[in-house]
Amino acid sequence: MAEPMQVLLVEDDLDVAAGIADYLEAHQIVVDFAYNAAQANTRLHEQQFDAIVLDINLPDQNGLQLCQQWQQQQPGLPVLFLTARGELDDKLAGFAAGALDYLVKPFAPAELLARLQVVARQKRAMHLPLQIGEFSLQTESGEFSYQQKPLQLHAVGKALITALMSAYPAAVSKQALTEQLWPDEDPEHSPLRAHIYGLRQQCLSAWQIDPIETVKSIGYRFRGQP
Repeated sequence: MAEPMQVLLVEDDLDVAAGIADYLEAHQIVVDFAYNAAQANTRLHEQQFDAIVLDINLPDQNGLQLCQQWQQQQPGLPVLFLTARGELDDKLAGFAAGALDYLVKPFAPAELLARLQVVARQKRAMHLPLQIGEFSLQTESGEFSYQQKPLQLHAVGKALITALMSAYPAAVSKQALTEQLWPDEDPEHSPLRAHIYGLRQQCLSAWQIDPIETVKSIGYRFRGQP
């Protein structure tokens, strides 16, 4: 059975916060509270959350600034804004700050629940292994296996294999791989070629198989069959 979703609710209106929490907890979502930015930062240092529901109008800090701060510390942290500000410019500012979603008050609690459930499904999908033929990759741990013989990848190797397996059977361009791993590097001068070479040697040493195919003038492709 899946672990219940853990949500941090950052809302300074106690009545609104209590109503949201009661509804979500009735649907098996565990809710922790913070009533201002300082409390929210403390909670985030103490515990990991699957998502944060954040009001923009907090008494001690603007929610947009807080979201930007969190995205710098934990890139990809799922933040859903909950606010009375419903103009297009407000929504665009929220997304620019790194929010995943944006709900305008008043709202139906069922809609918030539905959006949180989407976040939960996305997180579960990220942790599922990638499987192609007799190759598998545990995306969370970075364990890469062929015929159930595991190989532990370093961070760059894991990112490369994840990108290639996710795109299979299509090729991934050198530019796309470089932008993902070294966004400030020129594709022609990035460390990509050296890392691909090292990854190939690692696989050849462990399995006598090279799972990466070079596609001329494009980039690289994962081999479905050795």
